[in-house]
This record gives sequence, C-alpha cells and structure tokens, in this order.
Amino acid sequence: MLLRPQPRSRSPLSRASTRWAFFRLRFFLTAFWRVGYVAAGKGALPVSIIRLPESLASRIAAGEVVERPASVVKELVENSLDAQAREISVWVGRSGVAMIRVSDDGTGIPFEDISLAVERHSTSKLRDEADLFRIATLGFRGEALPSIASVAKVEIVSRTRDAAAGYRLCVQGGKKDEPVLAGCAPGTTVEVRDLFFNTPARRKFLKSPATELGHVCDVVNRMALAYWEVHFRLYCDGNMVSNYVVVRRLQDRVEQVLGQEIAAAMAPFSADRGKVRVSGFLSTSPSSFSSSRHMLTYVNRRFVRDRVLSHAVLQGYETLLMKGRYPAVALFVEVPFQEVDVNVHPAKYEVRFRRQSEIHDAVADAVRHALKRESAGERSQSARSSPHAGSEVREFSLSYGAGRGKLSVLTETPKLGGAEAEIARGFFSSLEVLGQALGCYVVCAAPGGIVVIDQHAAHERIAFEKMRRDLEPAKMQRQNLLMPQVLELSAGEALVLEQHLTLLDGLGFCIEPFGSNRFAVETVPALLPQGDYTRVLRDMIAELAEIGRSSELRQGLEERLMTIACHSVIRANRRLERDEIRALLSQLDEIDFATQCPHGRPVIIEFTREQLERMFKRA
Repeated sequence: MLLRPQPRSRSPLSRASTRWAFFRLRFFLTAFWRVGYVAAGKGALPVSIIRLPESLASRIAAGEVVERPASVVKELVENSLDAQAREISVWVGRSGVAMIRVSDDGTGIPFEDISLAVERHSTSKLRDEADLFRIATLGFRGEALPSIASVAKVEIVSRTRDAAAGYRLCVQGGKKDEPVLAGCAPGTTVEVRDLFFNTPARRKFLKSPATELGHVCDVVNRMALAYWEVHFRLYCDGNMVSNYVVVRRLQDRVEQVLGQEIAAAMAPFSADRGKVRVSGFLSTSPSSFSSSRHMLTYVNRRFVRDRVLSHAVLQGYETLLMKGRYPAVALFVEVPFQEVDVNVHPAKYEVRFRRQSEIHDAVADAVRHALKRESAGERSQSARSSPHAGSEVREFSLSYGAGRGKLSVLTETPKLGGAEAEIARGFFSSLEVLGQALGCYVVCAAPGGIVVIDQHAAHERIAFEKMRRDLEPAKMQRQNLLMPQVLELSAGEALVLEQHLTLLDGLGFCIEPFGSNRFAVETVPALLPQGDYTRVLRDMIAELAEIGRSSELRQGLEERLMTIACHSVIRANRRLERDEIRALLSQLDEIDFATQCPHGRPVIIEFTREQLERMFKRA
C-alpha cells in the first residue's frame, strides 16, 4: 500500500502571516509602479502642487542673479552709479567670499525706504508698466539686494544728502532687523559677509581665489571704462588693486584700464546712422590677441556680451586678423531706450534689439570705414613708437594701409613695369629702395628708419583686392549644377530661407521649392569648390536666423580667393628688378589695408631710428 504524504496542517496564525506578507508585497509593487509611472513622465496620476517656502524661493531667485562674488560687486556698483555717485570704493576680502563692501557718495536711501529696499518686487527704477520698455538705468532686472541678502549677511548704512544722520539695516539670510540710527557720510555703504553661508553647495562651485578676484577686477574695469567721470577704487585684503581717477576724456580712461601699450595702438571712431550712434576705440596697428578678452561692447553705457555686436566688429575687420585672433575694441552703441530690451537676462549681460540687423550693419560699417580711413592716410603715416619699446622689432604701425585709388594688377604672376610714373606718390612710393634680401624681402629707407617688405605677402594683398571686387552681386559668376542638390529643412529653417531667397539669389544661388520644407539648389557661385553646397546654406540660414545677416558665404568665397591669390603671385626666392619693386610699392599705395596680407600676416616691418640706435648701443 502506497502511503501518500499528508498535507501539513496550518494554524490560523500562520495563514494570517501569509496573507499579511502577500498584502505587503502587493502594496510595495503598486507603490513602485505608481512612482515609476509618474517619474517616466506619463502624468496619469495627479501630483500635488505646493507653495515653496519664502526662504527657499528667495534662494532660487538669488541663484539667477548671484553667481559668484563678482556678481554681487556688479549689482552694488550699478546701484551706486544709478544713485549718481561720483566716488565708488570696493573692498573685497578673500576674493569676495568673506567680505564685499561697496561705498559711494550718491543720493542715499531715505529712512522710509531702507527696509523696503531688501523686499522682493520692490524697486526705485520703475513707476509704471511703460517704464519697463524704456529702461534708462543700469538697474532693473532686479531684486538684487533681496537676492544678495537671502544668501549672505548684509549690512546697509545710508544717509541722504539733506539728512542729519543715517540709518543702519542688517539682514541675514533674508531675515531683516529694524533700522537704527547710524553716523555716516552722505551716500550708501553695503557690506556683504559670508556669501553663500546658507547654501554651501554653491560655494563648492566657486573657482580659486585668484580666479574669483580676476572676475571682480573685470567687473570694476568694465564699469570704470564706461564711466570715466567717476572715481573708482578697488581694494583686496587691504591692498589697493585699482585706482581710476576722474578723467575728462574716454581716451584717458582707456589708457588707465587697458594699459598704455594697448591704448597707444587704438584710434577713436564714431558714426551715426539714423537713431543709432556708434563710437569708441579700436586697434588699428597690426596687434591682436588670442582671445576676445579685450573686445568690450556697451549699449547705452551698459556692458553686454552680445553675439550680434561681436559678430559685427569681427566682420568689420574682414581679412585684417589672422584666424583665431581678436582685436582690442571699446565699442559704445547708443540707441533709444525703447529700441532695446535689457530685461532678457538675470544678470543683465544680454540685450535684445528691436531692429538687430540695423544695429549689426551700423557697427560693422563704422568699424570698416574707420579702418579704411586709417588706410587712406588720414592719420599720420609716420611710424608710432611704443612707450615701452626696447630693442624689439615690431610690425609696421602704419594703420593697415596708406592710399586710395584704382588698382592695376594682374591676377597671374605679372611682369611689373614702370606704372609708378602714372600714379600719385604715396607712402610706399616715397620709400627709397635699398635692395632685396634673401630673395624674399625688399629693404627700403624711410624717413623714420628702415622698413622691410615681404614681397609675396604684398603682392598677395594686391591680387586679393583685385579679385574681391568681382564678388559684388552684379559681377557674381554662377555655375549650374548637373544634378540639383536637395536641401531638407525644418519648418522654422524653411521659413527663414523663404524670407531671404532674394538675398541668396544676389549671392549666386538659385533655389527652388521642391516639396514640403524641401528645396532644390540648382545654381551656386562659381568660386565655391565642388562639394556639398547644402552645408554652406545651412550655416547661412542659422546665421540669418540668429543675427539677421550672414557673412558665411562671403567668408568662404574670400578664403577661396586667398588661396588663388597665394598661388598666383610673386613667390619667394624670386629676384626682382628695381622697376618691378617700384611698381609693387606704387600698387600698394593704391589699395586699402596694404600692411596686411589676406591671411592677416604683416606685409611690412619697421626698424625705427631709436631701435637701431639701441641695437648698436648708441642710445
């Protein structure tokens, strides 16, 4: 007889434990599914909406304005300038992390307003909604003081000019005390201590003390450059870092901020176009920098980092800079307040123009014409010696060129003749030819010393200017594609392209619709190398959408012309006859930007008399 195993009997307690375990497993699985479903963005289950505590909301708002100690310095100095201060002193301790103090002699804050100054949504710079669209102060984007006070320990001491005494207000982490009487001079002093004391995570993202101090110095320098009628002082750990006394001219403040060596190579310029005024200083000698650090752009005396303005400045320099090099520029753009929106960035570093293409063209044309005036010889053609010149040899500072007139040069390697008799004598024509050195360089005597000319670079610029004239729309040569290339765009890109079809046609492109958001490229400029032309068009469309103007195609064509010019002119190690040298010098007088080759390399180097005397120990 087979014995079957008997089922194990369970007590009521064990059965209850099993049911409870199953219930707990089902509960956790359901909860896990719900959390995962919501986290995946399905949105099927309702999520509770809560109101953030005021302290947390203030810290979030502060994170948009207060990025680092330099942000605090910027906001406080802007408030001082809006308060009509004529002396502003900035003290920082430990690069601003431990202490920042900004003191001014401005109008001060009345007693009835000092408590309100650290409240959110309070400002003295707006009165009605219309003011929001014609902001004439450095302030409003706002709530700077409340934002700073929510992440630091702040003390404000202020006195108006007609008050017998001032008042002190202390705020710590957004919690303010009652204002009390305090003895002080007219003006306002704001002291910020222990920045980010209640948000330690933000402190971890700060850079080294030297880097943070550098940012503070940059802020003060930029403010000082725009307000040369204000005395600025900067101290770090008790030591004076900068002292910019009041000057009468912007040129003197440029020298204070950028240094004598850079300022000596810069020239003033100004231009008006309708309601837009463009002015400032730009480097005209062949000096350049590896970064855009010295490109300072201002809109209504407000420092901004604007892509439209930077693009316009570089476009104005055209082929005068080597690739990856930047000029020194202090650019001031003045437009009606209602034509620019400064309320688009928490730190107020960006602006939006109502007619940005007009601003772009005004700036590019002003820079280009200023450089052409220099090349036309309106300034002195004599070499300017640097105040710090030692025994170094430097590029000729004859401001990019020295003549105007018609160019007569072949695009192929020419047999240069005696054409100089027919051309008015300019700077290059007046040089006394001494000879040719190393088969590459022409050595000449000038009134101020000796100059050496790179014969290949000189003729390369002449040939390039000749061919560049054929890039005008009326002279643009085209080539038809055997097989049209299809350009497929997004809806937004297609709209931009349709709006600029006339512009592209003038540049040598023939583009026809080819379905929904698709276009057929049938004709292209003849100078473009064979390849994928849709890539060029995509870059142009992106530039047109962002700036309203595109220099992408012209830059590409000019690069092509540079290559042609480089391979079709006088080569190195070719001996030139005396009449050929004279013809080459005469033709340099007939073009703009004669001291730079199309790639930005120098055409001419000078040895001044003072440099030669130092070399031979005669000075």
